[in-house]
Amino acid sequence: MMKKGLFVFLTAVLILGVLPGLYPGGSSQPKGNAITLYGNADDLAKPYMKTAFAAWEAKTGNKIDIQGIDASNAESILLTKFTTGDIPDVFLHFGNYHLLNFRVEANFYDFSNAPWVRDVVDSVLPQAKVNGKVYGLPFWEASVSGMFYNKKIFAQYGLTPPKTHAEFEALCEKLLAAGVQPIFLPTADSWPILYQFAFDPIFDSPQGEQLLAKLNSNEIKYADIPQIKTIAEFFKRAADKGYFGKNFMTDRWDHMSEVLGNGEAAMVYCWDTWFDTDYDNDSYPYKKGDFGLMPAYMGTPENGTFEGPNVNLLMVNKNSPRAAIALDLIDFMSKPENYNKAFNGIATTPVFKGQTTNKPSSQYQEVKDWVSRVGHASVAQPRIVGYSQVQGGKILQALMGGGITEDECIQQLDDDRINTLKSFSK
Repeated sequence: MMKKGLFVFLTAVLILGVLPGLYPGGSSQPKGNAITLYGNADDLAKPYMKTAFAAWEAKTGNKIDIQGIDASNAESILLTKFTTGDIPDVFLHFGNYHLLNFRVEANFYDFSNAPWVRDVVDSVLPQAKVNGKVYGLPFWEASVSGMFYNKKIFAQYGLTPPKTHAEFEALCEKLLAAGVQPIFLPTADSWPILYQFAFDPIFDSPQGEQLLAKLNSNEIKYADIPQIKTIAEFFKRAADKGYFGKNFMTDRWDHMSEVLGNGEAAMVYCWDTWFDTDYDNDSYPYKKGDFGLMPAYMGTPENGTFEGPNVNLLMVNKNSPRAAIALDLIDFMSKPENYNKAFNGIATTPVFKGQTTNKPSSQYQEVKDWVSRVGHASVAQPRIVGYSQVQGGKILQALMGGGITEDECIQQLDDDRINTLKSFSK
Protein backbone atom coordinates (compact mmCIF):
# COMPACT_ATOMS: atom_id res chain seq x y z
CA MET A 1 0.00 0.00 0.00
CA MET A 2 2.83 2.38 0.81
CA LYS A 3 4.49 1.79 -2.54
CA LYS A 4 1.24 2.21 -4.44
CA GLY A 5 0.47 5.45 -2.60
CA LEU A 6 3.91 6.81 -3.33
CA PHE A 7 3.48 5.97 -7.02
CA VAL A 8 0.12 7.75 -7.16
CA PHE A 9 1.60 10.77 -5.41
CA LEU A 10 4.58 11.02 -7.77
CA THR A 11 2.32 10.56 -10.78
CA ALA A 12 0.10 13.39 -9.58
CA VAL A 13 3.12 15.64 -9.13
CA LEU A 14 4.28 14.97 -12.69
CA ILE A 15 0.83 15.67 -14.08
CA LEU A 16 0.36 18.83 -12.03
CA GLY A 17 3.65 20.11 -13.37
CA VAL A 18 1.99 20.90 -16.68
CA LEU A 19 -1.47 21.86 -15.45
CA PRO A 20 -2.66 25.47 -15.28
CA GLY A 21 -1.74 27.41 -12.19
CA LEU A 22 1.74 25.86 -11.85
CA TYR A 23 4.79 26.81 -13.81
CA PRO A 24 7.30 24.11 -14.72
CA GLY A 25 11.00 24.74 -15.08
CA GLY A 26 12.47 24.02 -18.46
CA SER A 27 15.49 21.85 -17.88
CA SER A 28 13.89 18.41 -18.05
CA GLN A 29 11.62 18.76 -21.08
CA PRO A 30 11.78 16.11 -23.83
CA LYS A 31 13.98 16.81 -26.83
CA GLY A 32 13.62 16.21 -30.56
CA ASN A 33 9.93 17.11 -30.69
CA ALA A 34 8.03 19.60 -32.83
CA ILE A 35 5.46 22.10 -31.61
CA THR A 36 3.12 24.14 -33.79
CA LEU A 37 2.91 27.92 -33.67
CA TYR A 38 0.20 29.97 -35.41
CA GLY A 39 0.10 33.72 -35.88
CA ASN A 40 0.15 36.61 -38.30
CA ALA A 41 2.94 35.89 -40.82
CA ASP A 42 4.30 39.44 -40.66
CA ASP A 43 4.47 39.33 -36.86
CA LEU A 44 6.22 35.97 -36.81
CA ALA A 45 8.87 37.28 -39.22
CA LYS A 46 10.14 39.93 -36.78
CA PRO A 47 13.91 39.56 -36.27
CA TYR A 48 13.71 39.20 -32.49
CA MET A 49 11.17 36.39 -32.91
CA LYS A 50 13.45 34.55 -35.32
CA THR A 51 16.45 34.98 -33.04
CA ALA A 52 14.64 33.66 -29.95
CA PHE A 53 13.06 30.70 -31.76
CA ALA A 54 16.35 29.66 -33.35
CA ALA A 55 18.20 29.87 -30.02
CA TRP A 56 15.62 27.67 -28.29
CA GLU A 57 15.74 25.10 -31.08
CA ALA A 58 19.53 25.01 -30.94
CA LYS A 59 19.55 24.56 -27.16
CA THR A 60 16.79 21.97 -26.84
CA GLY A 61 16.91 20.05 -30.13
CA ASN A 62 13.17 20.64 -30.44
CA LYS A 63 11.59 22.30 -33.47
CA ILE A 64 8.90 24.92 -34.01
CA ASP A 65 6.53 24.35 -36.91
CA ILE A 66 5.76 28.01 -37.65
CA GLN A 67 2.56 28.51 -39.62
CA GLY A 68 2.27 32.18 -40.49
CA ILE A 69 -1.14 33.32 -41.69
CA ASP A 70 -1.42 36.04 -44.33
CA ALA A 71 -1.84 39.38 -42.58
CA SER A 72 -4.79 40.52 -44.71
CA ASN A 73 -7.12 37.80 -43.43
CA ALA A 74 -5.26 36.28 -40.49
CA GLU A 75 -8.00 36.95 -37.94
CA SER A 76 -10.77 35.18 -39.84
CA ILE A 77 -8.55 32.20 -40.72
CA LEU A 78 -7.33 31.81 -37.15
CA LEU A 79 -10.85 32.01 -35.75
CA THR A 80 -11.96 29.34 -38.20
CA LYS A 81 -9.09 27.10 -37.14
CA PHE A 82 -9.94 27.48 -33.46
CA THR A 83 -13.64 26.90 -34.11
CA THR A 84 -12.88 23.63 -35.86
CA GLY A 85 -10.54 22.49 -33.08
CA ASP A 86 -7.32 23.23 -34.97
CA ILE A 87 -5.55 24.88 -32.03
CA PRO A 88 -1.74 25.16 -32.09
CA ASP A 89 0.63 24.42 -29.24
CA VAL A 90 1.69 28.08 -29.17
CA PHE A 91 -0.39 31.02 -30.36
CA LEU A 92 0.86 34.55 -31.16
CA HIS A 93 -1.82 37.22 -30.88
CA PHE A 94 -2.57 40.61 -29.41
CA GLY A 95 -4.16 40.53 -25.97
CA ASN A 96 -7.12 41.87 -24.01
CA TYR A 97 -10.55 41.67 -25.61
CA HIS A 98 -9.07 40.41 -28.90
CA LEU A 99 -8.69 37.00 -27.24
CA LEU A 100 -12.30 36.57 -26.15
CA ASN A 101 -13.40 34.89 -29.39
CA PHE A 102 -10.60 32.37 -28.92
CA ARG A 103 -12.10 31.13 -25.62
CA VAL A 104 -9.08 32.21 -23.69
CA GLU A 105 -9.91 30.62 -20.33
CA ALA A 106 -10.76 27.26 -21.87
CA ASN A 107 -7.80 27.11 -24.24
CA PHE A 108 -4.80 28.93 -22.80
CA TYR A 109 -2.43 28.40 -19.90
CA ASP A 110 -2.72 30.82 -16.98
CA PHE A 111 0.71 32.39 -16.38
CA SER A 112 -0.38 34.60 -13.49
CA ASN A 113 2.03 32.90 -11.08
CA ALA A 114 4.95 32.66 -13.50
CA PRO A 115 8.17 34.27 -12.21
CA TRP A 116 8.55 36.46 -15.31
CA VAL A 117 5.29 38.33 -14.66
CA ARG A 118 7.10 40.56 -12.15
CA ASP A 119 9.67 41.40 -14.84
CA VAL A 120 7.14 42.88 -17.31
CA VAL A 121 7.03 46.70 -17.25
CA ASP A 122 3.94 48.20 -15.68
CA SER A 123 2.69 49.87 -18.86
CA VAL A 124 2.74 46.58 -20.78
CA LEU A 125 1.48 44.00 -18.26
CA PRO A 126 -2.24 44.97 -18.49
CA GLN A 127 -2.19 44.01 -22.16
CA ALA A 128 -1.24 40.44 -21.20
CA LYS A 129 -4.31 40.06 -19.00
CA VAL A 130 -7.87 38.94 -19.56
CA ASN A 131 -10.23 39.15 -16.58
CA GLY A 132 -7.26 39.81 -14.33
CA LYS A 133 -5.25 36.73 -15.35
CA VAL A 134 -2.02 36.71 -17.38
CA TYR A 135 -2.42 34.51 -20.46
CA GLY A 136 0.69 35.21 -22.50
CA LEU A 137 4.30 36.33 -22.52
CA PRO A 138 4.49 39.85 -24.04
CA PHE A 139 7.39 39.41 -26.45
CA TRP A 140 7.22 42.38 -28.77
CA GLU A 141 8.56 45.78 -29.70
CA ALA A 142 7.34 48.62 -27.50
CA SER A 143 6.99 51.32 -30.09
CA VAL A 144 6.04 54.97 -29.77
CA SER A 145 3.62 56.15 -32.43
CA GLY A 146 2.75 59.57 -33.75
CA MET A 147 3.31 61.70 -36.84
CA PHE A 148 6.67 61.33 -38.56
CA TYR A 149 7.87 64.20 -40.70
CA ASN A 150 10.68 64.81 -43.17
CA LYS A 151 13.00 67.23 -41.38
CA LYS A 152 14.74 68.28 -44.59
CA ILE A 153 11.48 69.16 -46.34
CA PHE A 154 10.37 71.13 -43.29
CA ALA A 155 13.69 73.01 -43.24
CA GLN A 156 13.47 73.70 -46.97
CA TYR A 157 10.20 75.58 -46.49
CA GLY A 158 10.99 77.12 -43.11
CA LEU A 159 8.51 74.92 -41.22
CA THR A 160 8.66 73.70 -37.63
CA PRO A 161 6.68 70.91 -35.92
CA PRO A 162 3.32 72.29 -34.77
CA LYS A 163 2.28 72.31 -31.11
CA THR A 164 -1.51 72.48 -31.66
CA HIS A 165 -4.02 71.06 -34.06
CA ALA A 166 -4.71 74.50 -35.50
CA GLU A 167 -0.99 74.96 -36.20
CA PHE A 168 -0.92 71.50 -37.80
CA GLU A 169 -3.66 72.30 -40.31
CA ALA A 170 -1.97 75.63 -41.07
CA LEU A 171 1.23 73.69 -41.75
CA CYS A 172 -0.62 71.38 -44.15
CA GLU A 173 -1.91 74.41 -46.05
CA LYS A 174 1.65 75.78 -46.38
CA LEU A 175 2.90 72.45 -47.75
CA LEU A 176 0.06 72.34 -50.27
CA ALA A 177 0.87 75.88 -51.37
CA ALA A 178 4.48 74.77 -51.93
CA GLY A 179 3.33 71.84 -54.06
CA VAL A 180 4.13 69.19 -51.43
CA GLN A 181 1.66 66.48 -50.39
CA PRO A 182 1.35 66.90 -46.62
CA ILE A 183 0.49 63.34 -45.50
CA PHE A 184 0.81 59.85 -46.95
CA LEU A 185 -2.24 57.85 -45.85
CA PRO A 186 -2.39 54.33 -47.37
CA THR A 187 -6.17 54.28 -47.29
CA ALA A 188 -6.59 51.32 -49.65
CA ASP A 189 -5.37 48.95 -46.92
CA SER A 190 -7.78 50.52 -44.36
CA TRP A 191 -5.86 49.49 -41.22
CA PRO A 192 -3.04 52.09 -41.71
CA ILE A 193 -5.58 54.87 -41.18
CA LEU A 194 -4.69 54.21 -37.51
CA TYR A 195 -7.63 56.15 -36.13
CA GLN A 196 -6.99 54.68 -32.68
CA PHE A 197 -4.32 57.36 -32.25
CA ALA A 198 -7.11 59.91 -31.86
CA PHE A 199 -9.37 57.62 -29.83
CA ASP A 200 -6.78 56.81 -27.14
CA PRO A 201 -6.69 60.22 -25.38
CA ILE A 202 -10.48 60.22 -25.03
CA PHE A 203 -10.27 57.25 -22.68
CA ASP A 204 -6.91 57.92 -21.00
CA SER A 205 -8.14 59.61 -17.83
CA PRO A 206 -10.40 58.81 -14.86
CA GLN A 207 -13.33 60.27 -16.79
CA GLY A 208 -12.23 58.31 -19.84
CA GLU A 209 -12.21 55.10 -17.80
CA GLN A 210 -15.86 55.74 -16.98
CA LEU A 211 -16.64 56.27 -20.67
CA LEU A 212 -14.79 53.06 -21.51
CA ALA A 213 -16.77 51.07 -18.95
CA LYS A 214 -20.04 52.45 -20.29
CA LEU A 215 -19.06 51.68 -23.89
CA ASN A 216 -18.14 48.11 -23.01
CA SER A 217 -21.40 47.61 -21.14
CA ASN A 218 -23.36 49.19 -24.04
CA GLU A 219 -24.68 52.03 -21.87
CA ILE A 220 -23.44 54.68 -24.31
CA LYS A 221 -22.39 54.80 -27.94
CA TYR A 222 -19.67 56.53 -29.92
CA ALA A 223 -22.38 58.95 -31.02
CA ASP A 224 -22.65 60.14 -27.41
CA ILE A 225 -18.98 61.20 -27.32
CA PRO A 226 -18.50 64.60 -29.06
CA GLN A 227 -14.76 64.11 -29.71
CA ILE A 228 -15.48 61.19 -32.03
CA LYS A 229 -17.56 63.46 -34.26
CA THR A 230 -14.59 65.86 -34.31
CA ILE A 231 -12.31 63.04 -35.44
CA ALA A 232 -14.64 62.04 -38.27
CA GLU A 233 -14.92 65.68 -39.36
CA PHE A 234 -11.13 65.97 -39.48
CA PHE A 235 -10.66 62.94 -41.73
CA LYS A 236 -13.32 64.19 -44.14
CA ARG A 237 -11.97 67.75 -44.15
CA ALA A 238 -8.36 66.62 -44.61
CA ALA A 239 -9.35 64.36 -47.52
CA ASP A 240 -11.37 67.10 -49.22
CA LYS A 241 -8.58 69.68 -48.81
CA GLY A 242 -5.98 67.36 -50.31
CA TYR A 243 -3.89 66.75 -47.19
CA PHE A 244 -3.65 63.05 -48.15
CA GLY A 245 -2.93 63.72 -51.82
CA LYS A 246 -4.95 62.95 -54.94
CA ASN A 247 -4.56 59.17 -54.90
CA PHE A 248 -5.05 58.41 -51.22
CA MET A 249 -7.95 56.03 -51.89
CA THR A 250 -5.66 53.70 -53.84
CA ASP A 251 -2.42 54.32 -51.90
CA ARG A 252 -1.06 51.20 -50.19
CA TRP A 253 1.14 50.51 -47.17
CA ASP A 254 3.69 48.60 -49.26
CA HIS A 255 4.59 51.83 -51.05
CA MET A 256 5.42 53.78 -47.91
CA SER A 257 9.21 53.46 -48.13
CA GLU A 258 9.12 54.67 -51.72
CA VAL A 259 6.83 57.62 -51.00
CA LEU A 260 8.75 58.79 -47.94
CA GLY A 261 12.15 57.96 -49.36
CA ASN A 262 11.57 60.03 -52.49
CA GLY A 263 9.97 62.92 -50.61
CA GLU A 264 6.60 62.48 -52.33
CA ALA A 265 4.88 63.29 -49.02
CA ALA A 266 6.18 65.15 -45.98
CA MET A 267 4.47 63.23 -43.15
CA VAL A 268 2.98 59.88 -42.18
CA TYR A 269 1.15 58.38 -39.21
CA CYS A 270 3.31 55.51 -37.98
CA TRP A 271 5.35 54.00 -35.13
CA ASP A 272 9.04 54.65 -34.56
CA THR A 273 10.26 51.04 -34.81
CA TRP A 274 9.00 50.86 -38.42
CA PHE A 275 11.97 52.94 -39.54
CA ASP A 276 14.34 50.30 -38.18
CA THR A 277 12.43 47.15 -39.08
CA ASP A 278 10.75 48.02 -42.40
CA TYR A 279 12.08 51.21 -43.95
CA ASP A 280 14.18 50.69 -47.08
CA ASN A 281 17.00 52.92 -45.97
CA ASP A 282 19.44 52.21 -48.81
CA SER A 283 17.28 52.78 -51.88
CA TYR A 284 16.12 56.38 -51.58
CA PRO A 285 17.54 59.88 -51.10
CA TYR A 286 15.94 60.42 -47.70
CA LYS A 287 17.31 58.18 -44.93
CA LYS A 288 15.66 57.20 -41.65
CA GLY A 289 17.70 59.84 -39.82
CA ASP A 290 15.98 62.49 -41.95
CA PHE A 291 12.66 61.87 -40.18
CA GLY A 292 11.54 63.31 -36.88
CA LEU A 293 8.64 62.54 -34.55
CA MET A 294 5.86 64.82 -33.40
CA PRO A 295 2.36 64.19 -32.02
CA ALA A 296 -0.31 62.76 -34.28
CA TYR A 297 -3.02 65.26 -35.11
CA MET A 298 -6.37 63.71 -36.05
CA GLY A 299 -8.93 66.20 -34.86
CA THR A 300 -8.51 65.72 -31.12
CA PRO A 301 -6.94 66.52 -28.70
CA GLU A 302 -5.79 70.02 -29.53
CA ASN A 303 -2.15 69.37 -28.56
CA GLY A 304 -2.03 66.07 -30.46
CA THR A 305 -1.17 62.65 -29.11
CA PHE A 306 1.44 59.93 -29.09
CA GLU A 307 0.51 56.27 -28.75
CA GLY A 308 2.27 53.67 -26.65
CA PRO A 309 2.80 50.03 -27.60
CA ASN A 310 0.30 47.35 -28.45
CA VAL A 311 2.11 44.10 -27.75
CA ASN A 312 1.76 40.59 -29.09
CA LEU A 313 1.55 37.69 -26.65
CA LEU A 314 2.89 34.14 -26.86
CA MET A 315 0.26 31.82 -25.40
CA VAL A 316 0.28 28.08 -24.74
CA ASN A 317 -2.53 25.65 -25.51
CA LYS A 318 -3.01 24.11 -22.07
CA ASN A 319 -4.89 21.15 -23.55
CA SER A 320 -2.09 20.13 -25.92
CA PRO A 321 -0.21 16.87 -25.32
CA ARG A 322 2.92 18.94 -26.04
CA ALA A 323 2.11 21.64 -23.45
CA ALA A 324 5.26 20.91 -21.44
CA ILE A 325 7.46 21.55 -24.48
CA ALA A 326 5.55 24.73 -25.37
CA LEU A 327 5.90 25.95 -21.79
CA ASP A 328 9.63 25.34 -22.00
CA LEU A 329 9.78 27.70 -25.00
CA ILE A 330 8.01 30.43 -23.00
CA ASP A 331 10.27 29.81 -20.01
CA PHE A 332 13.33 30.14 -22.27
CA MET A 333 12.13 33.35 -23.92
CA SER A 334 11.26 34.94 -20.58
CA LYS A 335 14.80 34.75 -19.23
CA PRO A 336 16.81 38.03 -19.35
CA GLU A 337 19.87 36.46 -20.98
CA ASN A 338 17.70 35.15 -23.83
CA TYR A 339 15.39 38.11 -24.45
CA ASN A 340 18.37 40.48 -24.28
CA LYS A 341 20.05 38.49 -27.07
CA ALA A 342 16.86 38.59 -29.12
CA PHE A 343 16.35 42.35 -28.70
CA ASN A 344 20.01 43.30 -29.04
CA GLY A 345 20.14 46.50 -31.09
CA ILE A 346 16.38 46.48 -31.77
CA ALA A 347 14.87 49.95 -31.74
CA THR A 348 12.29 49.65 -28.99
CA THR A 349 11.54 50.81 -25.50
CA PRO A 350 11.71 47.94 -22.97
CA VAL A 351 8.96 45.37 -22.47
CA PHE A 352 10.85 43.76 -19.59
CA LYS A 353 12.41 45.49 -16.61
CA GLY A 354 15.62 43.57 -17.21
CA GLN A 355 15.80 44.54 -20.88
CA THR A 356 19.05 46.40 -21.50
CA THR A 357 20.24 45.64 -25.03
CA ASN A 358 17.43 47.37 -26.89
CA LYS A 359 18.08 50.74 -28.51
CA PRO A 360 15.31 53.35 -28.33
CA SER A 361 14.81 54.94 -31.73
CA SER A 362 16.62 58.16 -32.56
CA GLN A 363 13.24 59.77 -33.26
CA TYR A 364 11.97 58.95 -29.79
CA GLN A 365 15.18 60.03 -28.06
CA GLU A 366 15.00 63.44 -29.75
CA VAL A 367 11.51 64.17 -28.37
CA LYS A 368 11.14 61.97 -25.28
CA ASP A 369 10.39 65.02 -23.11
CA TRP A 370 7.62 66.00 -25.55
CA VAL A 371 6.26 62.45 -25.39
CA SER A 372 6.25 62.63 -21.58
CA ARG A 373 4.37 65.92 -21.59
CA VAL A 374 1.72 64.87 -24.08
CA GLY A 375 1.47 61.25 -22.94
CA HIS A 376 1.41 58.06 -24.95
CA ALA A 377 -1.40 55.74 -23.96
CA SER A 378 -2.65 52.71 -25.85
CA VAL A 379 -6.30 52.30 -24.97
CA ALA A 380 -8.66 51.93 -27.93
CA GLN A 381 -7.13 48.94 -29.67
CA PRO A 382 -6.71 46.65 -26.67
CA ARG A 383 -9.56 47.81 -24.44
CA ILE A 384 -12.63 48.88 -26.43
CA VAL A 385 -14.59 45.70 -26.97
CA GLY A 386 -15.47 45.59 -30.66
CA TYR A 387 -12.86 48.11 -31.76
CA SER A 388 -11.60 47.12 -35.21
CA GLN A 389 -8.62 48.75 -36.84
CA VAL A 390 -9.47 47.08 -40.16
CA GLN A 391 -13.25 47.45 -40.29
CA GLY A 392 -13.17 50.89 -38.70
CA GLY A 393 -10.61 51.91 -41.30
CA LYS A 394 -12.95 50.75 -44.07
CA ILE A 395 -15.75 52.87 -42.63
CA LEU A 396 -13.50 55.94 -42.51
CA GLN A 397 -12.38 55.09 -46.03
CA ALA A 398 -16.01 55.33 -47.15
CA LEU A 399 -16.35 58.67 -45.35
CA MET A 400 -13.25 60.17 -46.96
CA GLY A 401 -14.33 58.89 -50.36
CA GLY A 402 -17.67 60.67 -50.06
CA GLY A 403 -19.82 57.55 -49.77
CA ILE A 404 -21.21 58.35 -46.31
CA THR A 405 -21.59 61.35 -44.03
CA GLU A 406 -19.85 61.92 -40.70
CA ASP A 407 -22.97 60.88 -38.80
CA GLU A 408 -23.35 57.75 -40.91
CA CYS A 409 -19.70 56.97 -40.31
CA ILE A 410 -20.14 57.12 -36.53
CA GLN A 411 -23.31 55.05 -36.75
CA GLN A 412 -21.49 52.34 -38.70
CA LEU A 413 -18.56 52.39 -36.25
CA ASP A 414 -21.09 51.96 -33.45
CA ASP A 415 -22.94 49.16 -35.24
CA ASP A 416 -19.74 47.22 -35.90
CA ARG A 417 -18.54 47.65 -32.32
CA ILE A 418 -21.89 46.67 -30.78
CA ASN A 419 -22.24 43.58 -32.96
CA THR A 420 -18.88 42.38 -31.71
CA LEU A 421 -19.79 43.25 -28.13
CA LYS A 422 -23.01 41.22 -28.41
CA SER A 423 -21.19 38.27 -29.92
CA PHE A 424 -19.02 38.03 -26.81
CA SER A 425 -22.07 37.92 -24.53
CA LYS A 426 -23.70 34.95 -26.27
